[in-house]
Amino acid sequence: MSADARRFTAELAPQDDPAIGEEIIRVRFEDGDTEQLRLHDYDRVYALPGVYEQIVQQRLGCRSPQQLAEMLAGAVDGLGWERTDARVLDIAAGNGVSGEALAAQGLHPVLGTDIAPVAREAALRDRPGLYDEYLTLDLLDIAPDERARLMALGANVLSCVAPVGGHPSQLPAAALAAAAALLTPDALVAYMHDPAFGVPDSVTPAFWSQTLGAEVHAQELARTPYLHRYTVNGRPFEMVGVIWRLRREPGEGSGAQAQ
Repeated sequence: MSADARRFTAELAPQDDPAIGEEIIRVRFEDGDTEQLRLHDYDRVYALPGVYEQIVQQRLGCRSPQQLAEMLAGAVDGLGWERTDARVLDIAAGNGVSGEALAAQGLHPVLGTDIAPVAREAALRDRPGLYDEYLTLDLLDIAPDERARLMALGANVLSCVAPVGGHPSQLPAAALAAAAALLTPDALVAYMHDPAFGVPDSVTPAFWSQTLGAEVHAQELARTPYLHRYTVNGRPFEMVGVIWRLRREPGEGSGAQAQ
């Protein structure tokens, strides 16, 4: 991906009621060219610096990065931890909007990761120095040497500003568990649950035991409905922010069985 250096303006094109992610963005360049793309066409969206922020954050009022960061900061405070000691693994990090929200709360994003190479390029271009490191990573296919290196980061917080579930548009719950397996023995995990699919959250105490080992003690600290953003027609689109505390007692082993 190479960034488009031309000046441009971006807007939502007139449209009826598109599916989430299928919203049409119209881009007008200073040389007279125009282009239409869809919101989840990340290869192209991320090549146009600022388009994601203009459309998703400003025009559609997306608040999930701030919501989850604030929930995590509150959980850190509630446990008596220092925010400066929170070392965050930010998965599905995109172009770094989520990491920026974490840093604004005084939490340290030690690692950003996304499965899409274009996300890393955009994050390094738009927010250099925000993360200690940013990797293009398939959480379900981490090599053993890479796993050891990631665990050595000492991350004790996991943030996923993306809905987790079984729909193709969502982050698989197994990927969330694989990321949680990289954390320290006492850690926090935050993610989004989309109630629109009409199914219960698949992430439960039994889920954590099955994926990370029976020795992992999972405690749900928060489950908060909130306004994720608006649709193009101004209809509220709600999500649920969820925070778990995952603990292993000293001497109980890694408990990291997720692959």
